Amino acid sequence: MDRLFGVNSEAKRTVQIARGYGIRCAESFGKNIKAGTPNRAGEYALGNAARGAADKANRIFRQFPEAGAHRASRWPCKSQGSAPRGRLGAHGAAANQRRKQYEQDQVSEVHTAELSNIARSDPNDTAAFEVSRQVGLDLIAKMDLDPQIRLQAEADWRASTAKARMQALIAQDPRRAAEMLSAGKVAGDGMGETVRSQLAGGARNETTEANSQKTPDEMVAQAFGERPSRNDPATIPLDAVTYLKPGDIGALKAQANNATAAQMVRANARVMLAEQNAPAVIAITGRYPEEEPTEQDFVKVYGADLGPQHFEQFRIKTGVAKAYSDMHAAPNQAIHAELRDSEPGPSGSPEQRKRYEIKAGAAQLIMAAREADPVAYVSQLFRGDAPDWSKVKTPEEFQAAVNWARAAQQHLGFSTVLAVPQEFSDSLGARYVDDSVPLQQRNIELSDILKAVRDPDARVALAGQVFQSALARLRQNAADDPKITPAELEAQAKNLQSDLINMAAHPARARFDAGPWWQKPFAATNDVVRLMANGATFEQADKFAAGMNWLFSDKSYDELLAAEQAETEDAEDRAGSAAIGANLLGAFVTGHGLQSAGLTFTGRFGAEALKGVPGLFARSATAAADGAMLSGIDAALNGRDIVREMGSGAILGAGGNALAEGISTVGSRVVARLTGGQTEVPSNAALEAPAPSPSESITAPPEVEAGGTIAGVDESTAGHDLHLYYMPEWDAAQRAAADLKVKILTEADTVVSRAVRLFGSARRRFIAAGNEVLAGSHVDHRVDLQLGGSDTIDNMALLDASVNTSLGSQINNLIKNLPKGTKINKVTIGDRDVRDIPKKLRGR
Repeated sequence: MDRLFGVNSEAKRTVQIARGYGIRCAESFGKNIKAGTPNRAGEYALGNAARGAADKANRIFRQFPEAGAHRASRWPCKSQGSAPRGRLGAHGAAANQRRKQYEQDQVSEVHTAELSNIARSDPNDTAAFEVSRQVGLDLIAKMDLDPQIRLQAEADWRASTAKARMQALIAQDPRRAAEMLSAGKVAGDGMGETVRSQLAGGARNETTEANSQKTPDEMVAQAFGERPSRNDPATIPLDAVTYLKPGDIGALKAQANNATAAQMVRANARVMLAEQNAPAVIAITGRYPEEEPTEQDFVKVYGADLGPQHFEQFRIKTGVAKAYSDMHAAPNQAIHAELRDSEPGPSGSPEQRKRYEIKAGAAQLIMAAREADPVAYVSQLFRGDAPDWSKVKTPEEFQAAVNWARAAQQHLGFSTVLAVPQEFSDSLGARYVDDSVPLQQRNIELSDILKAVRDPDARVALAGQVFQSALARLRQNAADDPKITPAELEAQAKNLQSDLINMAAHPARARFDAGPWWQKPFAATNDVVRLMANGATFEQADKFAAGMNWLFSDKSYDELLAAEQAETEDAEDRAGSAAIGANLLGAFVTGHGLQSAGLTFTGRFGAEALKGVPGLFARSATAAADGAMLSGIDAALNGRDIVREMGSGAILGAGGNALAEGISTVGSRVVARLTGGQTEVPSNAALEAPAPSPSESITAPPEVEAGGTIAGVDESTAGHDLHLYYMPEWDAAQRAAADLKVKILTEADTVVSRAVRLFGSARRRFIAAGNEVLAGSHVDHRVDLQLGGSDTIDNMALLDASVNTSLGSQINNLIKNLPKGTKINKVTIGDRDVRDIPKKLRGR
C-alpha cells in the first residue's frame, strides 16, 4: 500500500474506510486521490459497491479539504445546495445507472431460467414450484429497491410463475387447466363453462355456506390433485390462479380451451385410426405400436350410447387379429387341433364361448387366405426366405422358386398346393391370350417357363393356374366385345385348355414345335446322339458330360449334372416314342460290342447249334444271363435295386429272345407266301406252324359292328354311336335324369378323349362357386371328360349318384377300345333285352 499511495497517510485512511463499507475498487480510489481526481474515484466506487458505501465515501471527501479542493477545481458541482448524493456529478449518475442495469440484467437472467424450469417441471410438483418461485423472490429482496417498487416486482414475479405453472398444466392436461381457469368443468367440446348457480331449495345456514365455499388455493389444490384443509396450519396455499393477472387468465383460458379441443381431435383421430388399422397391424405383427384406445375414448368419440358398442366391436376385431397372429404360422393340422381342443362343452361359460368364437373366426380367415393365394401367403409368412418373384429370370431361379413355394405349402399342410403367386400367374395368363403378340412367340415364352419346372405335378399345377387366369381374361374380353358370342368363348376356352394340357405334359416338344424350322434338324440330331449315348453307357453319359464340364466351369458338379439330366429329359420329350428306339440302338451297339469281344453269354455253350425247342430254351437262357448281367451293371451305376433290376433283365432277355425267334419264323413264312416259293425255315426256328390252307388266304368280307361302323374304316372319321341302358331298379325320376344326360351328350360335339382332371376335386370347386350338393347326388360333368368335356364349373351339374355311376361306367366300357379322337355321332338309351342281361344276372 505504501508503494501505491506513497506517504499519504490520509489516503491510507481513506482506503481503509472505503474497504470497511464494501467498496471493492478502493485501490483505484486511492490512486485518484493521490492524482487529485477525487470525483473519478467516487465514480469507480459507485460502479463497484452499494450506494450506501458511496454516500459514506462522499462524506469522507468532506473530511479532507485538499481532496475537496481538487474536486471543486476539476469537477465543480452543478448545484451547491443539492443533496450529498448529487454532488457526485454526471459521472456518478451514469455509474449508478449502469449498476442498476447490471442488477436488472442479473435478475432477468435468473427469472428466465426459473420460469423455464417451472415450464418443464411437473405442474403437480408443488415443492419444486415453491423452490423456483422463492429463488426469484429472494433475488428481488437483495436488490436496493424502494418498498413500493419491490412489492410490485414480487407481485409480477408471482404472476409470472403462476402463468408458467398453468402453461405447464395446459401442456399436460388442458381439460383440467380449463376447469381450473373456468372455476368449473369443461364441456365435451373442450370449451369452458361458467360455474352453475347454486341449487335452490332451502336456506342454508352460515356454517354450511362457509364449508361449501372454496378459496382459490383450495380450488387450485383440487385441480392439482391435492386436498388442503383450511384448518391445517401446515398446508401451503397454492396460488397458481390467485396471482394470475386478469389479462393472463383470459389468454390462458383460451389457450387451455384450444388445447382441449385439439386433444379431442387427436383422440378422435386416434380412435378412428385404431379402428381402421389396429386389426390388420396386429394380425401381421402381433401388436399395435400405438396406444390402444380405451372404452372411455370411444365414449368421447361416439357418445355414451354408441361408444361401448364400438369399443366391444373393436375389442372383438383386435382379439381375432391377435388369434390370427398366433395361428398364422401354424400348419393346418395344428389349427384344426387347436380349435378342437379349445371348443367349450355344454357347460362352458359365455366367456369361454366368446374366446372360442374369436379363435374360430381367426382360423376361418387364415384358411380363406391360404386357399385364395397359398404361394403369396407363405411368401409373406417366410419373408426372409421367400424368393422375389419380380427378380426371377433364369430357368434355374424359376425352378428353385417353385420348389421353395411348394415345399413351404406342404410344410404347412395346405390342401391346395400351387406353383406361383396369383399375381404371377395372372401376368402369364394375360400374356398368353394377348392377340397383339404373335402366337409363336407366346408359345415359346410359356413353354420355356413350363419346361423350367422339372416336377410334373408342379408343372400341371402351374398350367392350371395359367388356365384360370387366361380364362378370366378371355371372359373379360368377351364382356368388353359384344361381337364374341358365348359359343365362340366356349370354343376359345376348350382350345386354351387343350393347349395348356399338351404343353404341361410335353413342354419341350411344344417348345420344339414353336421354334424356327431351320433349328429343328439340328435339335433332332443332337437329341438322337444324346439318347443313343445314354443307352450305350447305361445312362452314364450325363454324368460323364457333367464331369467334363466341371473341369472348365465355376458351377458345382451337382448343378452341372442336374442341367445335363434336364437336357436328356427334354430330348426324350421332344423325341417321343423315337426316344425308345434311340436308347435301344445305343444299348444294342454296346451289347454287340461286348458280344464281339466275347464278354457275353450269348453265342457260347453251343446253344446256336441246337434245334427245336431245346435250342430255343438254351438261347433264351444265355440271353437271360446277358440281360441280368447288363441290368445289374445299369442298376449299380444309377443307384437302383440291383437284385430287382437283374431279375427284370433276365426276364426281358429270355422273353426278347423267344419273341425275336418267333417273329423271325413267322416273317420267313410270310415272305415265302408272298413270293410263291418255299423259303427255308432258319435252323434256329423254334415254332413250326402248318402252312395255311388256300381258304385261309381268302380275305373275308368286312364285318359290320353293332355301333353302325364297318370294321377297317377309320372310326375317327366315320364316327361311332353309343347305346346305353337303364338300370332295372331306377325309378321314374332317375330314368328322366338319364334321358336328360343322353340328350346333352347327343347334342354336344363329343369325341373320345383322354380324361384329365387338371384342377383338383370337382365337388370342392363346385361348392366353392356357391352351389349346394344335395344328398344322393354327384357333381357330374355334363359332357364327360372322356368325351371331350372341359373340367370347368360351367360344365358341371348335379346328377343322381346311381345314374352318374352307371352311365359313366357304360360309356367307358363302350369307348375304351376306340382310338382317341373318334367322333361320337349320337348317344341313345333304352331298356335291356333279356338277351342282353348276363346269364349270372338271370339266375342261369
